[in-house]
Amino acid sequence: MNSKNIANDWEVSIRFLFISILVLGFMYPLIITLLSQSLGTHLANGSLIYQDKQVIGSSLLAKNEERTDLFLYRPSANQYDTIPSSASNLGPSSMELKKQVEERKKVLISAGIRPEHCQELLYTSGSGLDPHITSECAREQGKVLSFITKIPIETIDGMIDQFVEKSYFGFIGRERVNVTKLNIAWKQFTHE
Repeated sequence: MNSKNIANDWEVSIRFLFISILVLGFMYPLIITLLSQSLGTHLANGSLIYQDKQVIGSSLLAKNEERTDLFLYRPSANQYDTIPSSASNLGPSSMELKKQVEERKKVLISAGIRPEHCQELLYTSGSGLDPHITSECAREQGKVLSFITKIPIETIDGMIDQFVEKSYFGFIGRERVNVTKLNIAWKQFTHE
């Protein structure tokens, strides 16, 4: 090989490297950041929820709530930890998954929740951090909370209605309720 060709190849490679670093390392992230900040500031900044100037949660994330007087989130395979967020990776034929579902079913029944109305409470979400449940499941849990707190079911259903999110464009996804937002409102309503 000719030493001139080798030098030329190196020159092209180094130029390509620096152009790639400039475009992919600086320009692309800058453009995406500017677009996200201008088009969706709330989402781009984590959809944080503040109370008394303090962050109390994010509308994009479920939280680990041990209390039984709140609406339940979907189960998490990683205990709602945001760093290694993941699914359980248990398939439909997994005996471990069947065992977990049966255990969750027993817990729901003992809490007075009918599992057939809250099937999402039997399975973990893909990320393990999904804060949404169906409005049917929220209403099923509302009946239990009404019984526990003696707050009329109509009042609880009205509160649930405030947090119902419709499907995107009327056909993508389904009607859902953000449990994080609902629980914050519930705590304020019950003065906790």
